[in-house]
Amino acid sequence: MGKKPVDSFVRAQVVALSDAGLNQVQISKQLNISRHCVQNAIKKYKETGNYNDLKRTGRPKKIPDRAVRHLKRLVKEDARISAAKITSDLNASLPKPVSSRTVRRYLKDLGFEYVVKVKKQWLSNRHRQQRVDWCKQYMHWTSDDWRKIIFSDESTFYVLKRKNLCKIWRLEKEKLLPECLQQTNTGDGGKVGVWGGISGFGVTDIKLYTENMNGNLYCDVLQHQLKSSMARIPKNTKVFFQHDLAPWHTSKIVQEKISKLKLNVLNWAPKSPDLNPIEMLWSILDKKLGSKPMYSKIALIDRLQEEWNLIDQDLCIKLVDSMPERIRKCLKAKGGHFL
Repeated sequence: MGKKPVDSFVRAQVVALSDAGLNQVQISKQLNISRHCVQNAIKKYKETGNYNDLKRTGRPKKIPDRAVRHLKRLVKEDARISAAKITSDLNASLPKPVSSRTVRRYLKDLGFEYVVKVKKQWLSNRHRQQRVDWCKQYMHWTSDDWRKIIFSDESTFYVLKRKNLCKIWRLEKEKLLPECLQQTNTGDGGKVGVWGGISGFGVTDIKLYTENMNGNLYCDVLQHQLKSSMARIPKNTKVFFQHDLAPWHTSKIVQEKISKLKLNVLNWAPKSPDLNPIEMLWSILDKKLGSKPMYSKIALIDRLQEEWNLIDQDLCIKLVDSMPERIRKCLKAKGGHFL
């Protein structure tokens, strides 16, 4: 074990007593420190004029600065997947090899994170340009304008599988309690399709279905869920309906139905779920479903209807009012993905 260093205040006392004429033995006895410490304190003060320790260089870095810059260049493309591959490539340029653990520590210090890839739809250059053109067309719309749009979408929910990672607070001894388990089984336990919409006036009626969505089913949604919801909106309010470019939305039978119902449809950019504020609502709904375990499709349907009925108008307004910011982010990304 190393000896405890002498405090800088004590060193100052050593120098003061030495200047007063005391010898090193006398100073050692008076301050209760070794004669060697007295000698070093006086010598250091004469050489540096300071009582404090000089700044130490510390332990040499395992990866020098030049190699750190090389490390940043290595973390590109396919090499992002494996710290072992990055370490192997880095060691080829180092005189002394380092471990993958060291490389991971340096990567964290540089701000890198080892996370799951974000899932986004593939965008071609044409898609990007169409998204930019759409954003420029509506970039001057205000929140009041967007609140008169019924944003709609379909989503699928599963009995056992959640869209989001489900995190909870629990004690170590509680990890096997039913409410602390993520239930799994062979398959996903069954699925339920959901159609819904939001606007500044709140949510539309919800459509829950177990078959695959198609043109005929979508016509039924427009005729019943959408029209009954629009009937609750104040009269003389010009409302637009939004849906994406899914095949059943653009089918001939649906286009004829839209014409028959005299719906004002907002044109939409392709591959643009991130521009639709209702996408965030699906995530919120999925988190609420994850709070209680379900074991049947009937239970899932009941929970979906229950949670949908609890969605208030303020949340819908908050989501819809995000449209100007979504457009700004999309333009900044030049039609690319944004968060």
